[in-house]
Amino acid sequence: MCGCQNSYGITNIPGRRISYGETFYTDWVPRGGDCAILRAEGLIKTAAGGSTVRISLQTRSEEGTASDMDTFYPSSSPKLLEISGTGLARAIYLAKASSVSPVRGFLEQVRAKITVYGGAAGDYYVVRIFPLVFFDNSIPAAS
Repeated sequence: MCGCQNSYGITNIPGRRISYGETFYTDWVPRGGDCAILRAEGLIKTAAGGSTVRISLQTRSEEGTASDMDTFYPSSSPKLLEISGTGLARAIYLAKASSVSPVRGFLEQVRAKITVYGGAAGDYYVVRIFPLVFFDNSIPAAS
């Protein structure tokens, strides 16, 4: 047993069209670990301008306010998964011992936020989101 867990509720979106100006949220699901790997694939891009699809994770306590997550990878800004064409992309979310903003380390529930950033009216993508792979991270106690 590898200690990994898939979350089919948050993702497993086989192909979703998202257009310029649209934001889509998946349903909230229980977390399966402190850390996760998010994978997505751009299947179709119909955009004349410089638009991208941005996929980020949000977390919250049972019925609390959503907080945006910060990626470990990619480590440069924007710290989220970004797709600018067709092909696969991935992001890694790791828990951290210290408190940071945005949050690192999942609370009780997790969801994905998908949006088209930039571009112009008529731009759209078709995006596949794979199930999150959750895992736990061993973090030494702060001294």
